[in-house]
Amino acid sequence: MNDGKTNKNNDGLGSNPLNESDPVAQTLYRGANAKPKGRKPVKEGQSWRLVTFSFYEEDVERLDELLAEAKRRGFRKVNRSQLMRFALSQVSLDDFPRSI
Repeated sequence: MNDGKTNKNNDGLGSNPLNESDPVAQTLYRGANAKPKGRKPVKEGQSWRLVTFSFYEEDVERLDELLAEAKRRGFRKVNRSQLMRFALSQVSLDDFPRSI
C-alpha cells in the first residue's frame, strides 16, 4: 500500500538484510565492526580447557596400550589426558619429520 511518502531505503524488497546496522546481519554475516574469532579466555580460576582431537584408530589403540601398561606398572589413576600431557612435555620440534 502506497501512502504517498517516498522511502529512499525501500526499493520494494524491504530492508537490506546485509545492512551493517541490522543486528541480524551483524550476528550472522559479521559486519565490518565484528569482533575477530578466536579462543575464549579461560575462566578465572580454571586451569584447564576441554579440547577435542581426531586420531587414527591405530593411534587410539597405541594410547590404550600405553594406558594399560601404565596401570599394570602401578599407575592406577592414570588416564588418557595425563598420558597425552606427558607426551606433549616430551615433544621436540627439532626431531619432527619434514614429511608429515
